[in-house]
Amino acid sequence: MILEGEPEMNTEEKILKRPPTLTDEVSRILSEAIRNGQYKPGERLPTESELCKTYGVSRPVLREAISQLKFEGLVVPHQGRGVFVSENGFKSTLRFDVPNFMDRMEVLNILELLLAVEVYYTGLAAKHRTRQQLASIRRALERLVKAISSDEIGSEEDLSFHMEIVNASHNQYFVSLASFLEENIRHAIRTARENSFYFQTLNRDVVQEHQAIYLAIENQDVESARQAAEMHLKNAAARLTGQFPK
Repeated sequence: MILEGEPEMNTEEKILKRPPTLTDEVSRILSEAIRNGQYKPGERLPTESELCKTYGVSRPVLREAISQLKFEGLVVPHQGRGVFVSENGFKSTLRFDVPNFMDRMEVLNILELLLAVEVYYTGLAAKHRTRQQLASIRRALERLVKAISSDEIGSEEDLSFHMEIVNASHNQYFVSLASFLEENIRHAIRTARENSFYFQTLNRDVVQEHQAIYLAIENQDVESARQAAEMHLKNAAARLTGQFPK
């Protein structure tokens, strides 16, 4: 929605102006220090308290930054000893450019990737979820419904819902991959949705799609869970491309 007196800006421009988080900045600085040889392969990084003091950040921010470096293969944590620079040196990491949602083919390519990942781990969640995990998924759904009922977009609640599902897959590789996709693709999709009034008219459909996913997981119906996840993703892609002229 564009407010009166606010200069018009297309969705792509708004996505490109997303500022980096404090975690991103700390991760970037540490990554450069490792790549430049300030911290050498096999060397232990300074302690958490030392790094927090150096960069002026809290422990949660630092730990999240370290997790990013771990995911990139730059560091290896050792229980009781600290975090060490990988002996194998850094590896090249997969990065995605910000999606161009004006390009229908690019959106369809993204959809194919998400279908391959999210549909399958949703089925795993239906198969492996515990009672406690089902309760966490239900609470995330309730928060999403409440947000949408209050005329909010519910982006954070939507993220929480899907992350609870992937956690219930009991597959750490899917958890890591889902986190990567969230950082590189799904965040951009949510940003596009937040910046479009078009999506605010479709809240009922979004709620029903999430409810269908939850019910399938509750019933431990693997096939229905995958079908519900697939339908949700296809509808999301249709909503995203439908707001733009052909």
